[in-house]
Amino acid sequence: MASTGDDDDASTASDSGTGPSDERAGPSGTDLTRADGSGTSDGVVPATVEDASGYGLSLTLVGGVLLALAYYGYIAVTGPQTLGQAIPGPFYLLVFALLFVLELFQSRERGAIAVVRATVLALFYGGLTAFAIEGSVYLWRNPAVALNGYVGVTVLAVSLVVAALAYFLYLAALESNAAGK
Repeated sequence: MASTGDDDDASTASDSGTGPSDERAGPSGTDLTRADGSGTSDGVVPATVEDASGYGLSLTLVGGVLLALAYYGYIAVTGPQTLGQAIPGPFYLLVFALLFVLELFQSRERGAIAVVRATVLALFYGGLTAFAIEGSVYLWRNPAVALNGYVGVTVLAVSLVVAALAYFLYLAALESNAAGK
């Protein structure tokens, strides 16, 4: 069946009105036109479900597991063992340094904000990692602590919820900060 060319003319005619001053839609069909009608995005794009599959979700899940193990690390350090008993202290410093470097080079921003963010992330996740290592060794030596009454499942569930809420609050703070500009 031969084409009459009408379809091609219709598609080019509908595209001919597209210009820099027209409204623009994001990947999920959201309007990215600025309030002043300039047609350019100010960089603030509403989060979609697809956004949850990236770096933030990974950090949230890892943070939840680390938080659960850190709980047992806290129990271990305040109880039968001391911090640094699982592995020597300099290795914890190495974890802090690795996290700092990874986050610094992962950051999309440069300057003081990137350094502050990398420092905060390294301190937070480094502290969680240190306590998680101690907690892992404690659980390895005393598995009944987590297995009796399935307490470990409850601790993991609560930790995942706390990590998700923390990430949600972080995103809400970023969104409100961006909206306030």
